[in-house]
Amino acid sequence: MEENKDFVTENSAFEKVENAGKKTAEKPQSDTREKKSTVKKSAAKNGKNEKKDKEVKKTPKEKREEKAKAKLAAKEEKAKAKLAAKEAKAQRKAEKKKKAEKMKKAKAAAKKKKYESLKEMKIAKREERLAKKQALKNESKEEKQKRLAAEKQAKLKIKAEKANKKAELRKAKAERKAEMKRQKEENKHQREVKKAEMKERRGKDRRSRGVGGWLAAVISLGCSVLVLGSVLALSLFTDYIDFAKNKDVTANAERAYYDLVGYVDNMETNMSKLFVSSDAESRQRILGDLMVQSNLADSSLAALPITDESKYYTSKYINQVGDYAKYLNNRLIDEETLTNDDLDKLTELYNINVDLKTALTTLTSRINENYDFKLLKENNSSDLIISQFNEFEKGAVDYPEMIYDGAFSDGVNDKKVKGIDGEEVDEIQVEEKFKEIFADYEIEVANVTGMTENSNITCYNVDAMSKDGEIFAQFSRKGGKLVIFNAYRECKEVKLSEDECVEAAGQFLEKLGFDGMKCVWKYSSNGTEHLNFAYTENGVIMYPDLVKVNVCMETGKITGMDADNYYINHTERVLGKAKFTLGDAFDKVSEKLDVSEERVAVIPLGNGNETLAYEFIGTFNDSTYYIYLDADTLKEVEIYKVVITEEGTLLI
Repeated sequence: MEENKDFVTENSAFEKVENAGKKTAEKPQSDTREKKSTVKKSAAKNGKNEKKDKEVKKTPKEKREEKAKAKLAAKEEKAKAKLAAKEAKAQRKAEKKKKAEKMKKAKAAAKKKKYESLKEMKIAKREERLAKKQALKNESKEEKQKRLAAEKQAKLKIKAEKANKKAELRKAKAERKAEMKRQKEENKHQREVKKAEMKERRGKDRRSRGVGGWLAAVISLGCSVLVLGSVLALSLFTDYIDFAKNKDVTANAERAYYDLVGYVDNMETNMSKLFVSSDAESRQRILGDLMVQSNLADSSLAALPITDESKYYTSKYINQVGDYAKYLNNRLIDEETLTNDDLDKLTELYNINVDLKTALTTLTSRINENYDFKLLKENNSSDLIISQFNEFEKGAVDYPEMIYDGAFSDGVNDKKVKGIDGEEVDEIQVEEKFKEIFADYEIEVANVTGMTENSNITCYNVDAMSKDGEIFAQFSRKGGKLVIFNAYRECKEVKLSEDECVEAAGQFLEKLGFDGMKCVWKYSSNGTEHLNFAYTENGVIMYPDLVKVNVCMETGKITGMDADNYYINHTERVLGKAKFTLGDAFDKVSEKLDVSEERVAVIPLGNGNETLAYEFIGTFNDSTYYIYLDADTLKEVEIYKVVITEEGTLLI
């Protein structure tokens, strides 16, 4: 049975193959070709897919190698770019160095040329003087008389022209004041008219109220009667306070005036002593006292409530005496002697002081016991004292030309102004700038009144009238910068702190375009905060770049500013490395001084020279001192003592 089963199975398989062969033979030839073509296409497609799968499917190792190659290529590219940048930087540096060397050579050549030119000019002037001297020596008596007559005539002509110019200026000033007064009266009239109109309208409103309004008025009247006693009492108390304040102002002004007279007298005494003294140490003591008296006189003059315009020349003279005394004292310290030229210039200052003392003595004799010093704050030109000071200004004292180490030296007038650039502005532009800066000062009228050309900076003068009083300002012709202004205000109460005043002054300076300014000195006097700001760079205080600002401690308004020193001296400085450190300088300071603060500063030495110094602020015997040591030599170049007076705080 099993054999038959195997035979049946084999036979069935054979039959299936045979049947399949028969079916194939029965199909048409075209079907066979189509089937072959389909099989070929399918095979080709499968092969292509297998190839693609082989390409896409990379091993992790291959991927890592590929990534590493890409990273290496990027690194090489970055290195190439860095190298190129380095080479470019080196090239720029080389070009910059080359340019700097070229500029240095050009500067040296220009300096040499300038020196040679000055030398030639000096030789030419000397030859001219010799030729003139020889000509004068050889001239006849008649020629000499003619020459002297011509020179005298020329001097008289110049003097007459000067007098005419002054007369014209006085006339113009009087006309301006008259116009300002007229404008003020007109504004006052308009306000009164407006007030009358408002009063009339209020009357009409009251008449139209009827019975209800009448009842309200009766009730209001009753309330008014109830509080009338309180109001009267308060009014009396307020009047008493105002009286006390006015009395205090009067007392301060009176004291400042008589102190000024005394200090001017002391200045004359000290200067007269110098002429008869031959000992260097004695002269140093006299000059030191002369400096103190000059500072005190200037403080007393500043305390008088009159405009800066009325006391400008007097203040200039007093400061000039103090600065010249300081200059002579420093020369004696350096073991130099006073020359005949020094004594001649001192004689000129002495003669001016005699005239000033005589005028003040005459004025004092004219002031009787009934004179009210509170009238000074009204700045009435007819006032006894103010009219005398105006006479000082009209005199236009011919101050001697002096070249010495001092901030008020006429010799520094020839210094090149470093801190102002830009194009020149006209009067219209100046008026616009004035209105922009003083927009919140309630300006009623403002006019450009001429130009000041005999100072360091050529400026337009602006006279203005505000609601609170007169304002005087000066704008530089070049660049249109506000250099000086004064707006006299009587600050009765102290409502603001020193820090608040410093902040207000700083904001005002920022508004004007001053950057990097730091308050380095401050003191209060008669309700006004007096502040000194200096330019700072990298922590170094540049004392030559100084701006003075006055702030009313009642209102916070800026009442004065002087940026003359800043605009003369401000420039880009290249500070070299100091030979000594701050620690070395500290060891040099006296052990008796209790140092509270130290700073690095650039300080002026005079004649345009500056030096890097270390500033130490400390106390000794309850007095404060400022000491300055040269950073390259550790030599004491300046010592100041803080002195508190009735007029304010001084550095002497």
